[in-house]
Amino acid sequence: MKIPTDVKDIHLPVTMNNTQEVYRGFRRLNLIDYEEDGSGLRAKRELVEGQNAVAVVVYDPKLELLVMIRQFRLGAQLGTGRGFTCEIVAGMIDDGEQPVETAKRELIEETGLIATRVEHLCQFLTTPGLTSEVVHLFYAEVDASNLAVSAGVEGESEQTFPFLLTYDEAMEAVDQNNVYNGIVMLGLMWFSRHRKKLGLQCV
Repeated sequence: MKIPTDVKDIHLPVTMNNTQEVYRGFRRLNLIDYEEDGSGLRAKRELVEGQNAVAVVVYDPKLELLVMIRQFRLGAQLGTGRGFTCEIVAGMIDDGEQPVETAKRELIEETGLIATRVEHLCQFLTTPGLTSEVVHLFYAEVDASNLAVSAGVEGESEQTFPFLLTYDEAMEAVDQNNVYNGIVMLGLMWFSRHRKKLGLQCV
């Protein structure tokens, strides 16, 4: 088989021989037996199948400040010992909900702010070797002049602490690797690279 050299993800014909649900909880864990049709390579992999999600880079153009949140993440606590993480707004897409609707809803739930403008930026996989989850990245503009001290949905065991920061402070955090969350890093770097296209000449 000739391997394409252009930098673009493409479809590869694969036969799913067997899928077994191993565990169902907050996420579903499947054991999948598959075979690549062209090469005949066969393997078994555990794959977490979760709901797709959104992430939102939030910016107040009048204050010229970004809005981020802090919340506790067990995986970060176990992986790095730094579980009280700095994040951008994010959350899972509910059944029957469009990604842009989720972005607006999560923005309200995690910051108490209402979007005055929302733009879809890109889509990406979080960890394709472990999960099929796709994240839709959005940019949202807000009026953050009365930003809440805390937010979150109590029924979801979620508590968030919104805060404001400058563009330079956000990029310094990425450059110094003070944040480990890949969604946050990708979101801020995408914002940095495309901010002029968003009409943010002042940033």
